Amino acid sequence: MAIKTDLIQGPLLATLSAVLFGISPVLCKLVIGEMSPILLAGLLYLGSGIGLSFILVRQRINIIREIQSISGIHQLKLLGAVLAGGIIAPLCLVYGIKYGRASEVALLLNLETVATTFIAWLIFKEQVSRYVWVGKVLIVLASAFIILKAPESVAFSTSGILVLLACIFWGIDNNLTRDVDGLPAPVLAAIKGYGAGLFNVFLAAVIGFGTIDIQQVGGALLIGAFSYGASLVLFIGALRKIGSARSSTYFAVGPFIGVLSSLILLREQPPALFWFAATLMIAGVLCLYRERHEHPHVHESVTHRHQHTHDQDEHHRHQHGEGNDSEPHDHIHVHEQQTHTHVHWPDTHHRHLH
Repeated sequence: MAIKTDLIQGPLLATLSAVLFGISPVLCKLVIGEMSPILLAGLLYLGSGIGLSFILVRQRINIIREIQSISGIHQLKLLGAVLAGGIIAPLCLVYGIKYGRASEVALLLNLETVATTFIAWLIFKEQVSRYVWVGKVLIVLASAFIILKAPESVAFSTSGILVLLACIFWGIDNNLTRDVDGLPAPVLAAIKGYGAGLFNVFLAAVIGFGTIDIQQVGGALLIGAFSYGASLVLFIGALRKIGSARSSTYFAVGPFIGVLSSLILLREQPPALFWFAATLMIAGVLCLYRERHEHPHVHESVTHRHQHTHDQDEHHRHQHGEGNDSEPHDHIHVHEQQTHTHVHWPDTHHRHLH
């Protein structure tokens, strides 16, 4: 059944996405040097767009045609996602990376899971269990110990606030992206990559590139292709399978990958308070993994488009003509009304059911 498949694939996609993104603060710290943080943000997303273009060309997907195929409200949500998650958030993050420790920046990225879940609960009405709320409180408490430090660490407090702002805007982005389910994941990610990348590179050209060389530019593009492009495609896949709040929960493993990488690659030695905060955050993440949600619910009749297989579950046992039998595939299809009970998360078929 698709529900069981999604419960496996969704967390796996989110975790792989987290690993790729979690290491990015450390890699960015290695390449930024005297480069303008704005240019770095632009190159990261431009690298994402360029890398995804190879996938789109291979699959013969036309971005313009795909954008025209979605509704006006989804086009507005897409624009909001590009502005919040592609332009504002990465600008905040790269300045945070430049002026703070990579290990602390990486750990603070768990605030994205808090922002995403809170917005999903408050605005999009996703069900969130008490285990998740306890976990989020512990993550916020741990982050406070990192951001609100002694006077001698005021420089990182500024960095911490910038990372916090980045996480809030990525939380907005995640929830907007979740609802734009009419576009294939590589298309969504490529639009963000080119839109945000070109804007920030242009902005950097106006303000100044700083001191750069070809190795830095190439490194930033490569980081962008994997830590932003590939990671975003995987995360969008998770959003559509298990919803915003749950995807962000599994994404919480990424910051710990970043911390470990900073210790190995940058030889950073965080203070004792950092390890106390990290312990609190680990406890918070473990709480998130205890969630389980099941109740009787009704699926209203709906016509939409997303990637699926015919043997996925009772929602997708339909037939169509020749040329559309590859698995998995993506096309417009109709779901009849159905009532049943099973463990589920707010994927494409389980939103607004409470």
